[in-house]
Amino acid sequence: MSKSKMIKCMVSTFVMITMSMPAMAQFSPNSSGPTSIDADSADVSANNILRLKGQVDVRQGETRILSDAMDIYTKGSANNIKSGDFERVVATGNFYYLTPDQEVRGDKGVYESASETFTVTGNVILVQGDDNVVTGERLIYNLATDEARIVGTCKGRKCGRKGRVRILIKNTGSTITQG
Repeated sequence: MSKSKMIKCMVSTFVMITMSMPAMAQFSPNSSGPTSIDADSADVSANNILRLKGQVDVRQGETRILSDAMDIYTKGSANNIKSGDFERVVATGNFYYLTPDQEVRGDKGVYESASETFTVTGNVILVQGDDNVVTGERLIYNLATDEARIVGTCKGRKCGRKGRVRILIKNTGSTITQG
């Protein structure tokens, strides 16, 4: 085995060992618990970017992120991720952000630690509880305040349903009584 192949193999092995150890991120509201990451492959770039591919599954507390691929931008070395090192996470393809109370789906999700926000784009679906559904093209979700803003690609009634934000609130079966 050539020296460069051996070094690459050692780095890949180190990354896989590091990935099986908990790291810390703050994408889970009110959680400072360990982060576990599973993927089919992981590579580290010279720019401190950890690139994950293949059914990526990231969990912290009761929060879970799923995607086809994910780039994790770190403050320090991506070979040795430490607590609070995640600056930015870019998850692409079949993006899901799941908590016990809600589910967010889209084509791409970007987490920014400085602003404590997730921005989800492309065919966004936000499901809250068992009944309420909001759809649009872009969702900005603030993890600190638990506030969400969703926008469409078209404005005004002339658009019909296409490209506008759509909200579905299902009837809970409660009745209104008159007194």
